[in-house]
Amino acid sequence: MDIIKCFRSYCAVVECGSFSIAADKLLITQPSVSTHIHELEKYYNTVLLDRGREKVLPTDTGKLLYSYAKEVLHRIKKIENAMNDARNLLSGNVEIGASTVPGTYILPEVLKRFKEQYPKINISLKIRDTSIIIKEVFEKKVDFGVVGERTRKQGLVFCRLTDDTVCLIAPGSERREKITIEELKKMPLIFRESSSGTRMTVAETLKKKGIRVKDLNIVMELGSTEAVKQGVIEGLGISFVSERTIRNEEKQGLLRRIDVERLNIKRNFWLVKRANGNLTRVAKTLLNFLKKECCIRDVHSGL
Repeated sequence: MDIIKCFRSYCAVVECGSFSIAADKLLITQPSVSTHIHELEKYYNTVLLDRGREKVLPTDTGKLLYSYAKEVLHRIKKIENAMNDARNLLSGNVEIGASTVPGTYILPEVLKRFKEQYPKINISLKIRDTSIIIKEVFEKKVDFGVVGERTRKQGLVFCRLTDDTVCLIAPGSERREKITIEELKKMPLIFRESSSGTRMTVAETLKKKGIRVKDLNIVMELGSTEAVKQGVIEGLGISFVSERTIRNEEKQGLLRRIDVERLNIKRNFWLVKRANGNLTRVAKTLLNFLKKECCIRDVHSGL
């Protein structure tokens, strides 16, 4: 039972003297109002309303409940107003940094929801490679960052934000659905630059399989995920990218995934902030909002 909805329906019926008029006032159906009243009478095990022919009137116990229900609803309204005022009064600037994938494919939607709740907080989002964002967090050039890899740099705290899968992509015309690691070594590969979090993840995973980056047939290095995808579409090679980045191209048949035997590349996206740096109130508000919206799992203070 939603006690608040029940109280609203009950008070409306008492004030209007009618189930139908109360329903119109609350913009809900009359059966919904009747259900709410029935739930209250069942819960309190008493008759609350005298359903006369001309007008619905509260019983003695109904009058008692009405006075308390009105007080509860009044306090709830005050709480809602106070919270809205607090959100609207909170203002200031936040500067954050993000690597390509979270900055392009995750944060915009989350930041839109944040701005709806905190319209007076201004956000500046820098999108750079992972290593650059980590450096800028350390040097206090941004309040905090969202990146695809952790580092062992002292003085930073990394919090796991959400996970990601990196997949191998080929042009939509590619017929093969699966290849071996040995076949992968011979195929023309397009890679991101060395400071890219995606590249770091791929290199680390391949290293565990005994494969070094220099063992691969890298034909081109490009500076953005969009450039990599376009290069693959044009047939310049295959590449590793976050699965989040290719949903539209897959639907359009421009790109397709290729499974690599015994190769499963998973990674996390991380919030990074200075260990001894005190965030402003608005920066803390945004950081906590991101944790909540992106399903934070655990926290690591250093490595």
